[in-house]
Amino acid sequence: MSTSTKEDLYDLLGVSRDATQDEIQKAYRKMALKYHPDKNPDDPKAAEKFKKVSEAYEILSDPEKRASYDRGGMDATGFQGFHSNEEIYSQFGDIFGDLFGGGRATRGRRRGSPRRRGRDLHFALTIPFLEAVRGGSHEIEVPTQVACQECGGSGAAGGAEPSTCPRCHGTGEVEQEVERRGGFFSFSSACPECGGTGVRPGPACTACGGTGRKAVQKQIRVNIPAGVEDGQTLRLAGQGEAGIAGGPPGDLYIEIHVQPHPQFRRDGLNIRSDVKVPVGIAILGGQVDVPTIHGTVSLKIPPGTSSDRVLRIRGQGIKAKQGTGDHLVRVVVTVPKQVPPEAEEVIRKYLMQA
Repeated sequence: MSTSTKEDLYDLLGVSRDATQDEIQKAYRKMALKYHPDKNPDDPKAAEKFKKVSEAYEILSDPEKRASYDRGGMDATGFQGFHSNEEIYSQFGDIFGDLFGGGRATRGRRRGSPRRRGRDLHFALTIPFLEAVRGGSHEIEVPTQVACQECGGSGAAGGAEPSTCPRCHGTGEVEQEVERRGGFFSFSSACPECGGTGVRPGPACTACGGTGRKAVQKQIRVNIPAGVEDGQTLRLAGQGEAGIAGGPPGDLYIEIHVQPHPQFRRDGLNIRSDVKVPVGIAILGGQVDVPTIHGTVSLKIPPGTSSDRVLRIRGQGIKAKQGTGDHLVRVVVTVPKQVPPEAEEVIRKYLMQA
């Protein structure tokens, strides 16, 4: 995200961390109207503030992105920020009410473009334990909307060009003037003739019905980073639905679910497991083989090791960006059901002397 990681999103909007969605929307509307470029045409600081509060609202208004942010901060969301005010107007213009034209047909369409960003998609993916801790890749099939190849996503038949709206002359807006606090304030609103697009569409593409998009089952390869946790969300930028009329695509959010393993358990970056150790090796010391997530290694058992003792194999845990964990082995001493007579006699003498 473009907003500095030192700036808390809740502080940017002036709300508490337990604020309701309604409180967050009201706070954003108040801040957005205060710093809106139409009210501060020559103030670059206001423009930057407008962008920051919009980026904060983009995350906190989405329950999944908000939960991801609350768990891990800015990096957890994967949000890259808005590149222009047009993206903000296109996505959030509807919450400004009639002060700046309302609806989604606001400043983002002044150039006569009805382009809109595609919808974000959400997908739940269950992966094996070893794939989660070691990393890998997964092929998934996602139902989505892609740009129509016949019209190139424009929605117009034969590449026909739309005509300019005669009322707004292609700007997508008409000027209005209202009285505010004893004075007059001029603002732009969506042109009612063209719905704010600035254009009148040409003949519709027959392949997509004029939508510019077609429904498909899209094959997507997902790279699983080593150490991904159960419940973590991965973001694939631009892999959501295609935009409308050539607009940018949405993103794909993948929620990871990790299957349990019959032998290994996760503890942060460490892996835990049990190993059976014969009583003789536990008493006298020796070596046993221990399966790890990276393969089998030989573990030295010190003399006099008792059950439930935990031994550490360094560097055999999860190897992720955050660091490398260890493998923690809990010793389970095993006793034979039958003991040879000569061994039984030795054990009896030892116990009598102990």
